[in-house]
Amino acid sequence: MDLTYKVPRQAYIDLLADMIRRNERRPIRVFTLLLLTVVQMAAVILLCIFRLNPDQRIFFLVWSILLAALTVLRRCTVMSRARGTLRRLEYTGQLSEEFWKEHKLGTTDGQLRLRYGTQRLSCPLHGLSRVEERANALHLYCGETMFDIVPDSAFPNREAMERFAQSLRDQAAHSQPPPAKREDLPEGSLSWHMEETVLEDGQYLAFRTLYYRHRFFRSATFVRLVISVLAVINLFRDASPINIALSAVLLVLANLENLSMLPFVCRFRIRREVGDWRGSEEYRLSLRGNTVVFASDRAEARIPVEKINLCEKVGPYYLIGWSSFPAVVLPAQVWQTPEASALTEEIKALYQRK
Repeated sequence: MDLTYKVPRQAYIDLLADMIRRNERRPIRVFTLLLLTVVQMAAVILLCIFRLNPDQRIFFLVWSILLAALTVLRRCTVMSRARGTLRRLEYTGQLSEEFWKEHKLGTTDGQLRLRYGTQRLSCPLHGLSRVEERANALHLYCGETMFDIVPDSAFPNREAMERFAQSLRDQAAHSQPPPAKREDLPEGSLSWHMEETVLEDGQYLAFRTLYYRHRFFRSATFVRLVISVLAVINLFRDASPINIALSAVLLVLANLENLSMLPFVCRFRIRREVGDWRGSEEYRLSLRGNTVVFASDRAEARIPVEKINLCEKVGPYYLIGWSSFPAVVLPAQVWQTPEASALTEEIKALYQRK
């Protein structure tokens, strides 16, 4: 069944809001919410009753209420944060203007194929990891990457949408990846060997670069800064052991994301998230239409060019990266070759035109 439709902006906003809510439901996020609201307010009330002087109570109560209000307000503004994320994606070019044109989706030769504007995307059916049904749309994922949003307007009724979703799931479940053969590689592909430590080092550089370019400067960073300043002010006003411990906990929680960028913490996280790519020895890179295919002897990732947000030399490597793992890591001895230069320049030209 072939579908033709346009993706409403609200459907994309709903997708981003759903991603934000999932992130907020992580155990560490829930624990942080409770700590910055119920726990800290209870601690401040106990301090006001048993330890603080009358002239100190007003400051600590205001500080506690403000901290809790900022925390709750951030949790209650999911839709506005999603709209802000969409504007940022459009402004930085991570979401092409062509995405809002007419989409044509269908399955051919074991591939889920998508066209809109000049974009031609494909995902092997065995790589279709999730088909999620929402109130007004289907969310299709190729691996861990969002492939497309199919609005309910593409179907005559809800039952037709459910049948289409189930059909895709069945096809994905019964589809098998073809055996990788060197002779099947398209012309212009690269093939090279590198050690696992090189892959991890490149992932680390790509992750930090993308974080500081696209995620650091946002409203959440301002909220964390406000909480950190309040905690420091609180620490200077009262250096009692209880207050020192409370301020230290708040400072750590408010800066967890920044602390996760510390080299030893970040590298540990990378080693855990690289997953199936560990143990790989041979790597391959090719460009098929507007899709970059990065594969090893253990795993494969397909990414539309429009999803790329890093394509340049970073440190000793040439990195091609997007929001999820793994980034393409080309060591110096590889990307300096004429074949690699030609391929990376072609990818970069498509990336810059998105």
